[in-house]
Amino acid sequence: MALETTMRDDLSRRLKREEDRGLQRVAKIQVWLNRVETIENRVNDLLNARNVELQRLCLCGFCSKSVLSSYRYGKSVFLTLRKVEKLKSEDFDVAADQALTHEVEERQLQPIIVGQETMLDKAWKHLMEDGVGILGMYGMGGVEETTLLSQINNKFRKDKCGFDFVIWVVVFKELQLEKIQDEIAQKIGLAGGELNQKFRLYNFLRKNKFVLFLDDIWEKVDLAEIGVPDPRTQKGSKVAFTTRSQDVCSRMGLKTQWKSNVWRKMMHLICSKRRLDKNTRK
Repeated sequence: MALETTMRDDLSRRLKREEDRGLQRVAKIQVWLNRVETIENRVNDLLNARNVELQRLCLCGFCSKSVLSSYRYGKSVFLTLRKVEKLKSEDFDVAADQALTHEVEERQLQPIIVGQETMLDKAWKHLMEDGVGILGMYGMGGVEETTLLSQINNKFRKDKCGFDFVIWVVVFKELQLEKIQDEIAQKIGLAGGELNQKFRLYNFLRKNKFVLFLDDIWEKVDLAEIGVPDPRTQKGSKVAFTTRSQDVCSRMGLKTQWKSNVWRKMMHLICSKRRLDKNTRK
């Protein structure tokens, strides 16, 4: 089994190099890795039971129950060894291939109300400015902000504007970083690698231009802990989010704020974070 472990480790390192280049592991590779893990667990179980079986053979070798148990154990060992040999015989010329073309997820929209198109126009232009890395929207209800964010997302369906990935994640009240990581990984073709997910995401995203939409955050989201490169240092990448709290915008470090009253009795602020705060420098 040591050989399979070595093969698995070599293949995992090879996959990491390929995935860091933006390639996607082929399905056959993932199936093989899953089988190795299953067989490894089975081998460990058999090894743990080895001493018990040896004692049965030495002390009670003529007991029918012990003979039957030993026979079953021996058969399990034999079948497991055959599976190990089969795994060893497999060869992989290609571990990873070009990922499928990324399609922007279409978001269902609420009916557009008066003034919303103007707000969308302003938010879109602001987000697309070179100096803007993060855009956040907050309001009491949250529905209108999600609608606006959805409209921005859907604009990328017509023209991705040079972005490699446009990713939508719903966060919800109870922040679960692992769930966010898994969803991002799924949408950029990195699903299937639970180990070091944070570093896998970071190494992949830093080599791509992306837009990440985080809908309905209730507290500060540490992008670095997820594995998302800081948009201020990532050339052209963007992060946009909605929240119900102005305090969350502040905790996310957003400086510039816009105030708008276009959505009936609801105050909505759009805040953005520039990679270089020119006002502070002055």
